[in-house]
Amino acid sequence: MFEIMGQEGNTPTVSVIGVGGCGCNALALLEPGQNATIQLYNVNTDAAALAHCNQGESVLIGKELTNGYGAGADPDVGKQAAEESKSTLRAIIESADVVLLTTGLGGGTGTGSTPVLAKLADELGKPCIVVATLPFASEGQMRTNYAQQGIERMYETECSLVTFPNDNLIQALGATVGIFDAFTHSNDMLKRIITSLVQMLTDIGYLNIDLNDFSKVMRSPGEAVLGIGHCEEEEHIDTALEQALFNPLVNNVDLNTATGVIIQVNCREQITLGNWERLTGNIRDKVSPLAIIVCGIASVPDQQYGVEILVMATGAQRSHKHESRANTAPATQSEVEHVESQELSSDNILDIPTFLCEQSGKAD
Repeated sequence: MFEIMGQEGNTPTVSVIGVGGCGCNALALLEPGQNATIQLYNVNTDAAALAHCNQGESVLIGKELTNGYGAGADPDVGKQAAEESKSTLRAIIESADVVLLTTGLGGGTGTGSTPVLAKLADELGKPCIVVATLPFASEGQMRTNYAQQGIERMYETECSLVTFPNDNLIQALGATVGIFDAFTHSNDMLKRIITSLVQMLTDIGYLNIDLNDFSKVMRSPGEAVLGIGHCEEEEHIDTALEQALFNPLVNNVDLNTATGVIIQVNCREQITLGNWERLTGNIRDKVSPLAIIVCGIASVPDQQYGVEILVMATGAQRSHKHESRANTAPATQSEVEHVESQELSSDNILDIPTFLCEQSGKAD
């Protein structure tokens, strides 16, 4: 499981692919800098939207089918566009060691094309993580149904799927938070998660998670939890773990059924062996007794927090079917007042490991 520091090998290449309007919006926030291990791609059926992408390489799919005018909020068109450009998409995925897809489900391009990309990664034997937002209930039942269809198609592959229902935003951040502030801070968390994933795979630590271990855990089909937590003092490491595992924006997942777990701990100063044992023991208590648990730890002297924990649990069962809150009982007045009375600070927002579309209605 563990690769001791000092061993050298090839550095994995991570391709981060934004699919559709929402996915490309998320990519715009990343700053790869001089890190040659990250490859960024914007994939869309909308040529005008691609012209405004300022990060990575832009890939127009389905040009013959759509003439570059988008998928018209039709997942079937998005799927056909990806099929038309399959050779291009295959080449992109083939060049990577790890594939991370970001998308919004419920529209045309994201819903239709993302499962095609996930299947290509599956066929090429590439570990694939899909991070997807789900539409607001106010966007209508049709978008909710489209999102569910996209989810079901991705469950036919071995990708690890992490879903963030947009409707959970108000419960997590409170009704009085500014909409632009919510989008900005939650997108910042996507950036932090991607950065942590890449750092975990490419940097040398005291215990390293190698690509084969990572691939084995990622190829556990089903629901996944991907989160980040932090604390200043190591005595609060349990709190950081709870932040990473149980986030109000993530769809409900039964962690007891998870079959694979990756945990990466980055710390400014070394933590005690006792706290390390307590941390890994707490993880094991929360997942299946037969789950594969892969741990890594590294010293990062210049990081913002004393301890930062990245956790990904895969192969879990959905605790309930993904569905719109329109199908659930409305919140009581006391629940609404409780949400509205919550104080919101920048630090509290940044504890939430997710992102939302900057334009929730533009998921294609």
